[in-house]
Amino acid sequence: MSAFTLTRVLKAPRDLVFRAFVEPARMRQWWAPQGFTMLSCDLDLRQGGAWRMTIRADDTGAVQTEVGVYREIREPERLAFTHSWVRADGSLTPQTLVTATFVERGNRTEVSFHQEDFATSAACLSHENGWSSSLDQLTGYLAK
Repeated sequence: MSAFTLTRVLKAPRDLVFRAFVEPARMRQWWAPQGFTMLSCDLDLRQGGAWRMTIRADDTGAVQTEVGVYREIREPERLAFTHSWVRADGSLTPQTLVTATFVERGNRTEVSFHQEDFATSAACLSHENGWSSSLDQLTGYLAK
């Protein structure tokens, strides 16, 4: 099993950074990696609530859907949820667990993004690259 952790210090208050992770209008600005566009975002923001997002690759038009369930919502400090991709046949990829923590650092917020329980190291690396790009986009979005 593989895991990764990404950390960013963002120029924004913690409550705003947390909301960027749970409000669809804000998530559309950064959630998908660079080169992808979010098409839909449906959230049942409560412990045990499901979430579902669809993204499209800007270059090929390929559409991907990701799904999960919220395991923990402790606003504005911590968010944990499962993550799987929906395959073309409707089955799901192996489930991973994402945990994001938000720590005040003066007028900035440190975000620690951890994803674990990958079935393969290749899947782990792919997600690490994708989330790194997404978090870079979050940094840019919050700097506006």
